[in-house]
Amino acid sequence: MTSALADARARERIQTDLGATLVVEAAAGTGKTTELVARIVALVRTGRTTLDRILSVTFTDLAAGEMKLRLRSELEEARAAATVEERDRLTAALERLEAAPIGTIHSFCADLLRERPVEARVDPVFEVAAGEEQDRLFDQAFDGWFQRVIASPLEGVRRLLRRKVRPGDTPPRELLRQAGRDLSEHRDFSGPWRREPFDREAGLEQQIARLAELGELAQRAQRPDDWAAQSIAGIARWVAELRRRESVRPRDGDGLEAELHELCRRRLWNWRGGGKWFARDLEKASVLAQRDAIKAELQAFLDRADADLAACLREELRPLSDAYEELKRGAGCLDFLDLLGRGISSATTPRSGRSSRNGSPMCWWTSSRTPIRCRPRSFS
Repeated sequence: MTSALADARARERIQTDLGATLVVEAAAGTGKTTELVARIVALVRTGRTTLDRILSVTFTDLAAGEMKLRLRSELEEARAAATVEERDRLTAALERLEAAPIGTIHSFCADLLRERPVEARVDPVFEVAAGEEQDRLFDQAFDGWFQRVIASPLEGVRRLLRRKVRPGDTPPRELLRQAGRDLSEHRDFSGPWRREPFDREAGLEQQIARLAELGELAQRAQRPDDWAAQSIAGIARWVAELRRRESVRPRDGDGLEAELHELCRRRLWNWRGGGKWFARDLEKASVLAQRDAIKAELQAFLDRADADLAACLREELRPLSDAYEELKRGAGCLDFLDLLGRGISSATTPRSGRSSRNGSPMCWWTSSRTPIRCRPRSFS
């Protein structure tokens, strides 16, 4: 005997509480689409609305196609047990199924914008920029922006370009490109990032002092060839080389920040060696604990520096996003974010001279990984 599902009451409400606004949230494969289709059939069968007044939005074309197939099957099955009046409604729905507004979010938004280009302020004959076209336009915008900024680098760009690249690392130029692309895809969040007060120069001085303090222990090592002693000696040499350079020229803050990033990645921080004693009356465990604490302080400083750099780059990359937008306008293209933002804005903006037919249409949003939102919406 099959036991009732734990969420049976919720499933029943989805199919019967047709006047309510519902948000259905569940994991993949738990039956969200099944309940969505059942609710659509119930709406049509009871005469609450017609199929052409129900909007079903998915994330992929494949999901939209599968939904149409499942809806056709459920409509045909519902006719078998329907009254004459209900059968007529279900038959009419089957006849209109291919023209029903079932599709992806971007196709729905594109249809809205083509219907209302003036209100949305878009080119009436705009094209949807696919991934390759978006990449081409963004790369064009980035190349122009980079050539301009490299002639006189701003603080954030200057600091990032000083970073040393190891085999397998992403080059700084590509990091800038990726950051610019990420920001352009989140351009609807246009506010500046909070940049906390950060005294980099004081922080650099403090870190050098702590590293020098650790490096002084190298002279006390009773076994210089021990791995722990070599680790401390390596840090001492790094500090000595820095001081030698700074004795003949002023400190380069950007370069020093980059060098500290590189130092923090070196393997010497993990060298431990053997034996109990590092020097007379100095246990190795104490030295290693001091080294680990200084490494943690250095990493914390670098994390703060990176946060400061990110907020700085956020503002410096704004012209890149603007250039990308200008290129899209010139090409008459809209990307996914344009479709989504402008389309939803157009859908929620009242339009004079247009009235609802047969009551309010129903909006549905569904995906195998995200909640379904089921709510009556009025598009005037």
